[in-house]
Amino acid sequence: MTTVTALVAETLRMAARTGQLWWRLWPQLVGVLLLGWAGYHLSLIISVDLSPRLPWLVIPTFAAGLVSLLAGVVVTLRMVASQLGVTSLVRAASGAEEDDDGDVSVLRLLTITLLPFLAVYAAFGYVEELSTDLVVLSSYTTGFTENVLARLNPVTSSTALVLTITAVVGLYVLRRVIDHLYQRSGLRGLGLLTAFVEACFLLVTVLSGFRLVEHAGLWLGDRRFAAWWTAALDDLAAGFSFFRLDLPAVLDRVGAFLTDVLWPVLWDSLSEPIAWLAMAALVFGSKVLSVAELWRKGEPLAARVPGAERMRLTRRLGQAAEGATGVRRAVLHVQEAFLGDIDDKYLPTLQSLRLVLRAGAVFLGAYVLAFAVMRLLGLGLGAVLSGLIGGQEGDTWVFLQPLVDLVDQVLMMSVQVTLLAVAFARALTIFADRTPEETGVETASLPRQLTRRLRPLGQLGVALALCTVLAVSTVLLQREDEADVTRAQVDQAGELVGRQVTTSAPGFGQQLVDVSGGSDPLPTTGVFVVVPVEFAAPGRSGLTVRAELVVGQRRYQPGLGTTSLSADAGFVTSGDFVFEIDPADVAAGMTVRYTLGELFSGYSGRLETDLGVDRARAEELHGDLVGQTVTYRTSTTTRGIGS
Repeated sequence: MTTVTALVAETLRMAARTGQLWWRLWPQLVGVLLLGWAGYHLSLIISVDLSPRLPWLVIPTFAAGLVSLLAGVVVTLRMVASQLGVTSLVRAASGAEEDDDGDVSVLRLLTITLLPFLAVYAAFGYVEELSTDLVVLSSYTTGFTENVLARLNPVTSSTALVLTITAVVGLYVLRRVIDHLYQRSGLRGLGLLTAFVEACFLLVTVLSGFRLVEHAGLWLGDRRFAAWWTAALDDLAAGFSFFRLDLPAVLDRVGAFLTDVLWPVLWDSLSEPIAWLAMAALVFGSKVLSVAELWRKGEPLAARVPGAERMRLTRRLGQAAEGATGVRRAVLHVQEAFLGDIDDKYLPTLQSLRLVLRAGAVFLGAYVLAFAVMRLLGLGLGAVLSGLIGGQEGDTWVFLQPLVDLVDQVLMMSVQVTLLAVAFARALTIFADRTPEETGVETASLPRQLTRRLRPLGQLGVALALCTVLAVSTVLLQREDEADVTRAQVDQAGELVGRQVTTSAPGFGQQLVDVSGGSDPLPTTGVFVVVPVEFAAPGRSGLTVRAELVVGQRRYQPGLGTTSLSADAGFVTSGDFVFEIDPADVAAGMTVRYTLGELFSGYSGRLETDLGVDRARAEELHGDLVGQTVTYRTSTTTRGIGS
């Protein structure tokens, strides 16, 4: 149990140090992050305004906001590191006599770190998430047909297709050219421009280029090859049926486990915290190296750590290209450019990752646990804020969204950068304790046997504790259907965001008859459930109410009759929702769930009305279902409130 105890102690020490440091620095951290937050939301507003008229101008405008957001993170990381004395620790560990100008120049720091930061930001879905905000807000203001996705759709015409391909290729080439000029001239403005162009490239890919991949997939699905592949899979499934094994069902379950459980744990809960720490190491390094230095000099910070190797692949390709001619020369230059692009965005992070992974399982486990707790804290603060505001219409949440984003983009990010600095400083003290004669840094750390080689039992304890917390945090972080829930009974008016929904007693049967007549009864082998509903709008109008029937884990959508209800201010609209369900689902606990039909919902209201079916009532209904007829209205009626 020594390892588990050390893990808990390390986590508590890291959390306590983070809290102390954050309390001391929060005004400065929040101030800098507020600037990045303001720049991002200003670019978002301008981009939405430009999307109907100048959709391609949205790309650089929104990219500027994205770079602004990341710049705030990079600057605050360096601020916290300075307070902790991380620079001195790194200099001692690397044996450097002096800091380079990257330690004192914010501009150089941004120039070198923004590009790999942007790559990691994209890898973990943050760029796509921010782009979704742009799409949703654009759709809210202009509609689906005129939103930014529709305006940048490359498959609407051959001109749009050529323009999109030109933009993707052109931005990639432009970034490589600017980066080359930056490496030769050293002008830091060119380095910042490189990150800006890369942000434009990512946004073009997210907002427009994905359509090309989607279109290619649809084209491939219509080819004969796809039919051959489907037939081969069907034959394989038929072969496994001999063993009474439903191969498609097994593959679906395995795929669901991998995508819904295992992958989120490994990627979101484990890989993302470690990637953030690697990025922090890149910012904190005593020599924050440029791309050319990493490839051609082979001098990353990790090169000072035992086990690190120098990488010179791009340099060798460049040397080979100088001596080649013709087609071979062109091919080698293309290879050098491609590998250099990977180097620019990913190699700095990989080198830093090799550094932090050497801190040991106890340290990494404690850091990941602390990171998970921090994210859960942010989730809790967001839930508290939403609860204080209460369920509101989409209009309200559109207005409040920038303020809601303050929790994640400013408050919790300030805590996160503090945790990253504390964790990296702790990693450096662990390195120093392993080689005190080389670094001269005296600090308390874990016993040598814990940092060099964990015992099998200790490793198992760390793995079990870590996986348990990761699984729990993943489930909590991926909560769905957050809403301000109100509950009601049959014939009782329920509140739904300032509106009233009243559900009358439902009808059950296996033959459905229109009360207006003129048509034969519609039979079913299941059960028709007819739910009469009144929707009153005493205040605002313009929104519709949607319904679904919930029985345990199953959800049914309305078919015949009314699919949604709307009411003008001061009026009541009545209609019947008709659900066709499995007879086995005529059971206790049947509930109708009502929500407002909105493009942007946020923390919205939800009404759940119990249909009053208990076990005795369910048994009675099952006995009367055969041949039972139930009526419904195909149209809605409207009357004034109080009439």
